[in-house]
Amino acid sequence: MYLMNERKPREENIFNIQSRVENLLWAVSGDYELDIPADLKAWEKSPYIALYEAVRQGSFRKYFDADRYQDFFAKKVYQGMIPSVLEALGNLCIDSAVWKKAVKERPGVENLRRKAFADTLEKDDLRLTHTDWGYLEMCYLQKALWGENFQGRTARILDRICSIEDADSVEEICCCLEEVYREAYEKGLAQNFKGLDREIKPADEDMKEYTDKEKAREEEKAAKDEAPVNLFSGHVDPQDNGKQEKPRASMIFLDRESSDRMEEYIVQSYGESCIPSRMQRELQNQVCTDTHKDCRIHITRGILHGHGKDSGRGEYVKKVREENLRVLKSTQLITRQNIQTLANTLKRALLTRSEKEILSSEYGKIQVNKLWNLGRTQNRKLFQREIQREDTDFAVEILIDASGSQQGRQSQVALQGYILSEALSIAGIPHRVTGFCTLGAYTVLTMFRDFEEDREMNRRIFEFYGSANNRDGLAVRTAAAGLDQRKEENKILVVLSDGRPNDIMAGSQSPGYTLPGAKKTEKEPYGLDFALRDTAGEIRRLRNRRIAVLGVFAGEEEDLSAEKKIFGKDFAYIRDLSNFANVVGRYLKKQIVGLV
Repeated sequence: MYLMNERKPREENIFNIQSRVENLLWAVSGDYELDIPADLKAWEKSPYIALYEAVRQGSFRKYFDADRYQDFFAKKVYQGMIPSVLEALGNLCIDSAVWKKAVKERPGVENLRRKAFADTLEKDDLRLTHTDWGYLEMCYLQKALWGENFQGRTARILDRICSIEDADSVEEICCCLEEVYREAYEKGLAQNFKGLDREIKPADEDMKEYTDKEKAREEEKAAKDEAPVNLFSGHVDPQDNGKQEKPRASMIFLDRESSDRMEEYIVQSYGESCIPSRMQRELQNQVCTDTHKDCRIHITRGILHGHGKDSGRGEYVKKVREENLRVLKSTQLITRQNIQTLANTLKRALLTRSEKEILSSEYGKIQVNKLWNLGRTQNRKLFQREIQREDTDFAVEILIDASGSQQGRQSQVALQGYILSEALSIAGIPHRVTGFCTLGAYTVLTMFRDFEEDREMNRRIFEFYGSANNRDGLAVRTAAAGLDQRKEENKILVVLSDGRPNDIMAGSQSPGYTLPGAKKTEKEPYGLDFALRDTAGEIRRLRNRRIAVLGVFAGEEEDLSAEKKIFGKDFAYIRDLSNFANVVGRYLKKQIVGLV
């Protein structure tokens, strides 16, 4: 009864929020059959944001053909456009097309819109500065609130979006969205693309009309002729993260200067190497073979623990750390429960291993009841021997996918890594926590805590953030090489990933790629099925060497099948953080009790 009474006010509050948003949506749209759930997360940030979204959606359905827009959206996704980017830019186009109409009918909408925009700039600052399309949204909000002016491509895109404020048909919105997508996303929007400056040739000013087939053919040709990208500093995230249904992975090419100076970019962006150069060369010679030939390894303690901590990148990481710690604080109770539950599970499993085991043996304490075997049988195990296994004979490596696809959930991923690390520390099991991503030829491994370090180091995991691409096979191979150096007999690798290994940035030093115009190599780009097969192969080889591997899925549900291909039956899909300790604990307990 007590639990029911505790839960009831929260359920009533959710119901009231849902009812309020639905009533506004129905009133604005005039369609009382619409069934669009309220965005509770948006409401927690600001009621104004959630209410204005209801006004926007209702107005769109009242003045335009929403079904035709959805058909257009689905068609463009099928052709290869990224749904999340298309949706973000589409919301700007829809807002531009409906807000004046909504204000004319309901003057109070203008004030609601201003409050929602102001709260979005304040509450969603991290999201708005994370991506080039987030940056565009920020500029749109600033222009709407304060009439702020911008220059160059940003101004052209904003002007194009604002040009449909008096649109009468959904076709005008769709046409605007497609133009904005190709200008802002495919050609690159900001000078600072997720921290990485790029120089790209100006887009062709002359627009032509093509059929879908002709347009696809033209885009394919343009991709082949695309000029190499020049880098100056920072990171880059995958353009499609391997999710576009294409026969080959989509590539970003670097020019010769960028390739030659890549080590400098890596140090500026992720921090200086934390291991001697000789050890780094030996490690590269060991792991950078076959598919990963010509790759490079860079192991660092992070940008905040070297000479770059006061740089722009260092300030960015501090900001991300603050956000991650804010999420920790807001989930403090459930996090503490997970840590304690998982730690207790591990300690009980270790205690089981430490129990004495009695075995029949050819030496030890004689068993009188077996003496009759003498001269009658070949059985020589007439003695009893007591064996006690070492209870802490384990080493655990936690490997976290730190690619750009993790940006939207990096606080949750950091929280999962922290729970694991805290529980292992309490149980006294040596472990290391490492994040990995790939930029150009370099796979960067950021070591948040090492095997022998104190528990206080676990909080460094909250410096975790997503950027660039991910060559999972090489990261797994490198982690295994580190486990091989441990004296413990039993080793476990836990991989937190989204099931989408994908390395699409190519330079003159990158394996399997050549710059446009150069002689083509026979090696396949590291993406799609090729990357899945390589990563799955590395996992199988580790298991054949008796290194236990658990995959913890930290991605979109649509990628579950890819995760299964990599990890087989030994992977955990955590739908709810409250169940994290139970799901992961069952696997680790099985490994600890079962390993000999």
